[in-house]
Amino acid sequence: MACYWARIPRLIFGASSHDVATYGFEDLQFYREAAQPIERRSLREETTDGVLRDQAVEVLRKWADMLPSPVEPKF
Repeated sequence: MACYWARIPRLIFGASSHDVATYGFEDLQFYREAAQPIERRSLREETTDGVLRDQAVEVLRKWADMLPSPVEPKF
């Protein structure tokens, strides 16, 4: 998901999902998790208020200010 957020145009893997599964990794589980509704995922998402949120929003604002064109809100 971070690659999509960072707008990375291309991601190259040196090994396939089959290759990594052969050696005990389960990257297919990531795809299964992402396809689930948020409330059914094994990793819970939580947000916070206060100073931590203010700091995170400031980082996002600075990133958006560096983009070549204005950001269009997605809500």
